[in-house]
Amino acid sequence: MRGSDHAGVIVVGGGHAGVEAALASARLGIETLLVTGDPERICTLPCNPSIGGSAKGQIVCEIDALGGAMGLLADACGLHARFLNESKGPAVRALRAQMDKPSYARAAIAMLRAQPNLQIVAGLVEELVADSSGIRGVRCIGGETYHARRVILATGTFLGGKTFRGDVVTPEGRFGEAPAIGLSRSLRRLGFPTKRLKTGTPPRIARNSVDTTAMQMQPPSPVRLRFSYRSAMEFPGPQLACYITGTNERTHRLVRENLHRSPLYGLDLIRGIGPRYCPSIEDKVVKFAHNPTHQVFIEPEGWEEPTLYVGGFSTSLPAEVQLEMLHTLAGLEECAMVRAGYAVEYDMVPPTELNDTLETRRIGGLFHCGQLNGTSGYEEAAAQGLVAGINAARAAKGARPMRVERNRGYIGVMIDDLVTKGVDEPYRMFTSRAEYRLLLRHDNADLRLTPLGREMGSVDDAAWHAFERRRDALESALRYAGKKCIAPLLRKPEVRFADVAAMFEPALGDEIGERVAIEVKLAGYAAREAAAIARAAKIEQREIPDGFDYAKIQALSSEAREKLAARSPRTLASAARIPGITPSDVAILSVFLCRDTVHLR
Repeated sequence: MRGSDHAGVIVVGGGHAGVEAALASARLGIETLLVTGDPERICTLPCNPSIGGSAKGQIVCEIDALGGAMGLLADACGLHARFLNESKGPAVRALRAQMDKPSYARAAIAMLRAQPNLQIVAGLVEELVADSSGIRGVRCIGGETYHARRVILATGTFLGGKTFRGDVVTPEGRFGEAPAIGLSRSLRRLGFPTKRLKTGTPPRIARNSVDTTAMQMQPPSPVRLRFSYRSAMEFPGPQLACYITGTNERTHRLVRENLHRSPLYGLDLIRGIGPRYCPSIEDKVVKFAHNPTHQVFIEPEGWEEPTLYVGGFSTSLPAEVQLEMLHTLAGLEECAMVRAGYAVEYDMVPPTELNDTLETRRIGGLFHCGQLNGTSGYEEAAAQGLVAGINAARAAKGARPMRVERNRGYIGVMIDDLVTKGVDEPYRMFTSRAEYRLLLRHDNADLRLTPLGREMGSVDDAAWHAFERRRDALESALRYAGKKCIAPLLRKPEVRFADVAAMFEPALGDEIGERVAIEVKLAGYAAREAAAIARAAKIEQREIPDGFDYAKIQALSSEAREKLAARSPRTLASAARIPGITPSDVAILSVFLCRDTVHLR
């Protein structure tokens, strides 16, 4: 850090991405400054009150394996946890947990304040300070300027943010919080293109105004489930039920009758593209008109919170229409609406502007993460923040960056997708995006990523020693299962660990025992995937030198040369995933890479 700098790393934004980035940077010993509009509203879970879910739960476990915070925070504040997709097998099984929202925010703030090397300041950044050699700091609306050679933008939906309820359009990043207008302009002045995306949130209703007996109950798991091995095994508080109801023809008729009042349809106020896989109720009724009903999930927002979250009912229709629609749902006939739902439109920067370290190509030392990169979801944002924080800190130290390969984690799949393919709509992680999802499971995130986190400096001594004990116990139990002929029994689909637990000496705890059962059952499939990865790696992981001159490869089409030059993929695998690049293009490029690169420069 230079003497004139306020910090080694500045993080802009206090959502999930910003929190992980700031903590990661500070843990690596770098003086870090977190600049956020309201330090008391850090990590407020502004939309849904849950963490995890399909593929997202695996990401949370990967964040934890790399030393991040989200899993610990979620485990400390969870009021309802259960596995999704259990019947589909361990490869796609995923943990999802409802949070006590006030506790989550308090725990995140306390963790930040207790972290050495980290300072939080209130401020709304409106301008990036940069020169020909890279980023130099940020300037706030009040005129305060903070200097650093590494800046991480984790701005969420605040860049040029507008919210919509019917014809009421309000400039805000989310309900009641001012947007960042100047920062969008600053990015464009520096040459960054921007696009508009949209997301939304459903109404909140009064807890004491709902008849849960008219709905289907979703009970939580009776046993403690956790994202982090560092968390306690006890429940953090009483586990609450969630409920399911559904829309009907009366609901749909109200939507159709009021489409002319929708900012997305009749009013045509929203230009941004919304998330395909989390559509508003208006989109569901219009685009899936053949469906007679759509599920609606009624979820608690806290142990003492008086509100319930109406999942699957995101809308930007006028507030009075929303209330009328809610009253058509079973169990909500007399409900009181505490806050209407709304849509929010915001600026993002195409992630093809980034290297796979999440540093921008245009401005050295500037990193982007979270919704600024076009992603959707707390978990995706947190994972990017963690990677950006580690890499910014390591850059400040002059150390090599951290990269997570696609075959090693969903985090790697996501980042590779973003920087090579870009986004046309908010990006959400799914298990289907991963070629080797059998190996990227909830249960083995620590085996895949904790050694990498340790190497990068983000996993502390206590977590590392606990991992070593866990890894050794698992390996010992697998050897024992092989020697004592327990493995053939466990390979049978109907045999669970509980059925053979008494055969192990010494006795195994349920957690290690379940992992042994999964490893044995999937061993054959996993070996085939590992062999496929090894074969592909010989070619696909061949690195492409910086500044490689694609123009000299006349065998490539002009379109392929332009796309490769614009994206500058780091490996053949990354080149293959660029839209428009064909297998024959990759084969031609591979031939040229095998030649002496001296003659290609």
